[in-house]
Amino acid sequence: MQDRQPINDSYYCGRFRPDSVVSVLTGNSYVVAEYDERSGDIRWQRVVNASQKESIYRWLREHFPVKVAEAPKKPARKAQAATA
Repeated sequence: MQDRQPINDSYYCGRFRPDSVVSVLTGNSYVVAEYDERSGDIRWQRVVNASQKESIYRWLREHFPVKVAEAPKKPARKAQAATA
């Protein structure tokens, strides 16, 4: 697991591969949620107390802010000369 970071006494997070979702795990390494920083969505896979869910989500948003994808720039169109 890459960039493993503690969230609180009971949970930590990390990525299994670069540029993948951020996994939230318990101290026993059970995956309880996955956070997608491209969309800001979190998918819960196990039951977690509501107050802990809120604090985990807040922590994830602070440490892994949503990445806004830039739209690819269109090449400038060349002006066509009018032929008469």
